[in-house]
Amino acid sequence: MTARLGISRTTLIWVVVLIVVVVVLGGLLAYYATRPTVPPPPKEVLFYTWWATTGKVAGEHTWPLFEQYFHILVVPYVVPGAGGTSAKYAIIALIEAGKPPTTFQSHEGPEMISYIEIAPQGANSFYNATSWWLSLISTGNVSIPVMEAGMFNGHMYLFPVNVHRGGLLFFNPQVLREYNLPIPTTIDQLYYDAYVLYQHGICFMIPGGDSGWDQFNLWEDIFLALGGPKLYMEFLYGTLNLSNPQVQAIINETNTWFLKFQALDCPGWESMTWTQGAAWIVEGKASFQVNGDWWVTYAYDFLNTTTYPAIPPYTSWTNITAMAEPFPGTAGVYPLVVDAVAVPVGPGESYGVLFAKWWSSWYWGSGIPGGEPTWTKWKAVTFYTNITTDYYNTPEQWWSYEELVNWSKNPSDWCRFVYQLSDGGVFDDVLAQIDQGLLTYAEVGPSGTSQWMSTLASALAEEKAEWLKANQLGLGYLGWPGHYLGCYVPPWVTAQAVVSG
Repeated sequence: MTARLGISRTTLIWVVVLIVVVVVLGGLLAYYATRPTVPPPPKEVLFYTWWATTGKVAGEHTWPLFEQYFHILVVPYVVPGAGGTSAKYAIIALIEAGKPPTTFQSHEGPEMISYIEIAPQGANSFYNATSWWLSLISTGNVSIPVMEAGMFNGHMYLFPVNVHRGGLLFFNPQVLREYNLPIPTTIDQLYYDAYVLYQHGICFMIPGGDSGWDQFNLWEDIFLALGGPKLYMEFLYGTLNLSNPQVQAIINETNTWFLKFQALDCPGWESMTWTQGAAWIVEGKASFQVNGDWWVTYAYDFLNTTTYPAIPPYTSWTNITAMAEPFPGTAGVYPLVVDAVAVPVGPGESYGVLFAKWWSSWYWGSGIPGGEPTWTKWKAVTFYTNITTDYYNTPEQWWSYEELVNWSKNPSDWCRFVYQLSDGGVFDDVLAQIDQGLLTYAEVGPSGTSQWMSTLASALAEEKAEWLKANQLGLGYLGWPGHYLGCYVPPWVTAQAVVSG
């Protein structure tokens, strides 16, 4: 009897425990079944950009692939404006308000520091991609100058996605052939050609509807041709000495040529944009236009026109309506314009980093290609230097890529690279000053020289101050120890080395 009673009690205890567990679990299940459900956040990447033309087309070919492979939607938010003249300030406002987008477009060069300096947590507000890029640099398959242009004292906060060549001159060779004019190789020859054509009603295209950006393109190219890459890099760092008589003479000559070309500008130039200017070149209504090779992909996408480099055998072909060459006097220099993606730290960071890494990769792995091959087929060229097959839409892209690769592989040629001032080569507030200053100069003419020189001096002082501020943050130059973009070491870095040594 005693034994049987013990067993019954044990069994009873387990039955009670089981009943309690069932009741508790049942209650929990009933609670979760009946409580209001909160849908998970959508899997998407918001990408803030100013690409409304060529970048939009390239994105339409590329971003759906990311959605296909990773099941994450890419949502571009476009703020149009040449060179980001409007979007940059919208991005700054969002960062200052503490509400940055998941990802956003930026250029390499000091432009990215503009965002770092105003971000609530400084550089810590952005994903640090340094280790990712150092691993790629170690492969020897990426352009060293492109990497130098994106790093600040060895720190990388961007994912480059393509390389444009700035400082190009575009023209319709049929127009030159009709008037028996040579393809210009010097500034004097360019002006002669442009002046002759102007007498026949064919103008020099310098649009004014892009807030002065086109004027800056022309001025900086003349300055590069006359002053060379060292002075150009001094402009980038704000160390250009306007009191030096030789520098002053070069600036004066740059201003003179700028005004001479401006006098040959097209009717209605004040409201025209660079894309309208491209159409005038193809149609033979304008003689020349200065721009970067985003012009090439725009002509291909929207004007049904293929652009060729001004090299044999293309120079002898008679059916070409768009041709490109380095601005006369700059053939030995490669002005970089590198488009990139920045990823702010925050709730969408993991998706943003995945998107940026995939986009900037040639091959992702597991049978998945990166975004780079598709993207650069439609826009600019890639920074990977081990590509041997011409997959680009236009001959100009392949020519531009070959020069990038050839010069990137030879350390003695790294000094040929500079960063284009008008497309990321100066801080955002300095860009606004210069754009407006040159637009006013173009409108006013020679009587505006004194005002423009005052604006230039102020802009250079601000540029230097911004770099000194960046230097205090440990981001004081483009490159990493022993690797300096354009082979130029700003004086505060040299002084630092002397002090620490």
